[in-house]
Amino acid sequence: MKRAFAVSAGLALAASFPTHAAESFAPPAAKATLSVDYTYQSAGRKSSAGMYDPYEWRVKRAMSIAVDLAAQAAMAMPMVQAADAKQMAGLASQVGKAQAVATKMAPLMADVQKIMAKCGDDEACMTREAEKMGAAMAGTPQMAVAMDTRKDIAELTKPAGARYQAWRATAQRGTYAIDESVRMSIPDPICAGKPRNRCTRSEARKGAGVIPVPPEAYSKDNQGAAAGLAAVEVDAERNTITIGLPNALGMLPYTETIVTDEPAGTHDKPTPVGPQARQLLFRVSASGSGMMEQPFTVPLKGGWRDQAGERLVKLKGKFGDEGTLTVRWRFAAR
Repeated sequence: MKRAFAVSAGLALAASFPTHAAESFAPPAAKATLSVDYTYQSAGRKSSAGMYDPYEWRVKRAMSIAVDLAAQAAMAMPMVQAADAKQMAGLASQVGKAQAVATKMAPLMADVQKIMAKCGDDEACMTREAEKMGAAMAGTPQMAVAMDTRKDIAELTKPAGARYQAWRATAQRGTYAIDESVRMSIPDPICAGKPRNRCTRSEARKGAGVIPVPPEAYSKDNQGAAAGLAAVEVDAERNTITIGLPNALGMLPYTETIVTDEPAGTHDKPTPVGPQARQLLFRVSASGSGMMEQPFTVPLKGGWRDQAGERLVKLKGKFGDEGTLTVRWRFAAR
């Protein structure tokens, strides 16, 4: 019981945090849109003795997503970003005070538990026994402790001032385009007899359309998944906005066509003939993930209702998987 009391009182975060004017925030359920354009480009040419001479590639991938957001109630603690050191220290202090109050109240709580055990569900009995206990405590040190802890509890549970407002995704939609090409000249011994004793190979990958949503996003066990994980949070004290960008909820389909004069047996797995259906994970983080690694925070420029920015992300990889991802985003509240 002491632990539960300490946690609940600590989370209340009594008025140790500043209060901000109501006009700093939108009313709960207000609408906003977070839109983002991802553009990834990579091009290059490499040679490798005995493997390819040269290997040339050109890659362009684009994805545009718009997310509908709904405002959450303004709060003292953040929902999208991590709490700062000052807030964590304040929370620890509140928890410590709550634990001290619980320790002071332990003897009184023991007496209350005895009454509950004696009376069960008999409310009249509990009222009678409580009045008797109060009369017996009048003028005693125990009553003084009870009065002091009453003040402490009132202070601990006093509502905290609102500082943050989070915006959660309610729906998202988007489009994409994939346009890639690879050309190789292969000096493998198996290509002897070909012009310049080299085989040639070209690969083309193309796809475009509406970003598909996987069926599992609509399952009963995954309520709200189709809305995605995008989120926004305004910090009225630091005058910043934190953005959790959206991502494609599934793989992006495209068509791959390979044309080569490599003889049969060049590869363990035969090269498919004609257009082939494929899927691609659109990378949006430096690590290669299809999700942003973490939200980012930037200073507000003017009023919080209309913000925009650009980020450049260096993607690691080989050949066409190594390049620069340009991210342009905009948050607009209505």
